[in-house]
Amino acid sequence: MNPMQLAEPPSASEGEPGFCGTENPNPPSRPDMQAVIQQIRNSELFIEFHQAFSDLTGLPLALHPRDHFQPPFLTCSHTNPLCSIVGKDPQACSVCLDVQSKLIKSSTQQGQIMSCPFGMVDMAVPVFIGAECQAYLYTGQMFTRKPSPTKVRRAIQQLSKWNLNGDIEEIKQTYKKGTVISPKQQKALLRLLTHFSDQLGEQANRIFLEDQYTEPPLIKRAKKYLHKHHTNSITLDAISRQLNVSSFYFCKQFKKYVGMNFTEYVVRLRIESAKKLLQNPHTHVSEIAFETGFNSLPHFNRSFKRITGTTPTELRKSGEIKLIPHSS
Repeated sequence: MNPMQLAEPPSASEGEPGFCGTENPNPPSRPDMQAVIQQIRNSELFIEFHQAFSDLTGLPLALHPRDHFQPPFLTCSHTNPLCSIVGKDPQACSVCLDVQSKLIKSSTQQGQIMSCPFGMVDMAVPVFIGAECQAYLYTGQMFTRKPSPTKVRRAIQQLSKWNLNGDIEEIKQTYKKGTVISPKQQKALLRLLTHFSDQLGEQANRIFLEDQYTEPPLIKRAKKYLHKHHTNSITLDAISRQLNVSSFYFCKQFKKYVGMNFTEYVVRLRIESAKKLLQNPHTHVSEIAFETGFNSLPHFNRSFKRITGTTPTELRKSGEIKLIPHSS
């Protein structure tokens, strides 16, 4: 048998052993993920959206890794002045962090809204990188309606318990100036941030597939080969022989520099090729599956939905096929 005509890599979700010494491809190591999220924060896409969002709503907006346990708007513009006061006290701050933690835990699959002890509302929207939620878009410090005198009084009483008295009249005025967003508008904001999180996820996946990190010649050669041959049947042993290195060494180096294992990378390349073919309404989904290197339609559908969040048929019907450009 020709060494390059072997079985297709298994789906990451199927957990088949024998590829890169692991059963399931793990998400990139934490330092790599932190770097990706920082790149997104610095991107023109995020900066422009952040500015427009804040100008339109008067609300802060933050992007944080999923394990971020600091006040979400610590360095944000448009932070509610009352929240800035609360953040000065460790006990008060811990209450806010508890709300943040509960909100994040409830938002692993879709965006959620939650009220804080002061009657303000926060929302968190997950950002999926690959198949997992790796970050959150976080906004809030808004009122559902203008705070009543009773609500203002309760807020002042709570601040007094934490010895955050200050100028009571100033605190009252600060509290009253909070941004009011109606429940209907909050739901609209949630939908808007969900669409934006999809864009951020696509950008993050593009970072993984492009040469964003300094890569040794071995990895560049491997990626060039895979971009050219990913629709063919390929195995770890075959590409290792092609590159004249051991399978163990290649697997370790590929995961280190690319952020995902060889199997997952090939599957993602195939999915991008499939998305291009889906733009032709006359090509059957089953044809696309086999043409892009999958040996069964169910495997193709599972892989497609795991990576894109939808099925090939649903994506084609939506007319919103977004392609991720590759570097080779």
